[in-house]
Amino acid sequence: MRPNPDWLVDEPYEDVDLGVLKSGKEAQIDLIERHGHDGTRCLVARKRYLPREVKEKGVLEAMGVQQASTFRHDVEYREGRQFRKSRDRRAVARMSTYGKRLLQDRWTDHEHAVMTRLWRAGLSVPYPLSYHDDAFDMEYVGDRTRAAPQLCAARLERDQLADAFEQLLDGLRLLVAEGMAHGDLSAYNLLWWQDRLWFIDFPQAVDIAANPQGLGFLHGDVVNVCRWFARHGVVVDPEALFAELLALL
Repeated sequence: MRPNPDWLVDEPYEDVDLGVLKSGKEAQIDLIERHGHDGTRCLVARKRYLPREVKEKGVLEAMGVQQASTFRHDVEYREGRQFRKSRDRRAVARMSTYGKRLLQDRWTDHEHAVMTRLWRAGLSVPYPLSYHDDAFDMEYVGDRTRAAPQLCAARLERDQLADAFEQLLDGLRLLVAEGMAHGDLSAYNLLWWQDRLWFIDFPQAVDIAANPQGLGFLHGDVVNVCRWFARHGVVVDPEALFAELLALL
C-alpha cells in the first residue's frame, strides 16, 4: 500500500483557494493550496459537485461554481445502490428538493468510497482525502506550473502510447478484480503525468454484480478506450480484452 500523506487530513491546516482548474458536466475542480500546521504546503484538488436545476440569478455565484450540472441520465448508474429509508426512496423517486440533496450526498459519498477502495487495492487514482457536503478533496496530480493533462491532450510518443496502454490494461484488470466498472471511462477520464496513467472521475462507477447493466458499462468502458488507442496506432481487439476481463469475475 502506498504511504498515507497523514498531514493532509490532520488538523489544523488552512486552505487557500487558487481558482478553478476545470468545469465539466457534473463537477468543478478547484485548486487548493493547503498549509499544514508544521509549515508544510501542498496542492489539493477539490471536486465540487454542481447543483442541479438552479435557475435563480446569483445562486451559482454565491455557491462559488460557474454552472449547474448538465448530467441527467444517472438513473441506470444508481441501480443497485439502495436508500435504506422508505421516505428517502420516495423523495428520490419524486425528485423533491430533499431527494435531490440526498442524491448529491450519495454521489459524493459513493465516489469517495470507491476511490478509497481502489487506492487501497493499488489502482493509480488520486489519493482521496476527505469529503463534506458537495466537496471532495483529493490528491492533486500535476505541479505548480500545470495540472496533469487528460490522456486525450497529452501528445504521447509511440513508446509512451504503448506504455500507457499496458498501464490501462493493468488498471482495468484491477478494477474488474474488485468487481467494479468505471462506467464512463474514456481518454477524458484518464490523466498522464510523469509517464504514469491515472484513473479519475468515479461518481458513476458501478458494482458489476449488483447493477443489472454492470457488464454493459464494462463493455462500454473497454470499447471506448480501445477505440481511442486504435486511432493512435495501438492495435487492440476490444472484444478479446472484454472476454479476458470477464474471466476475472
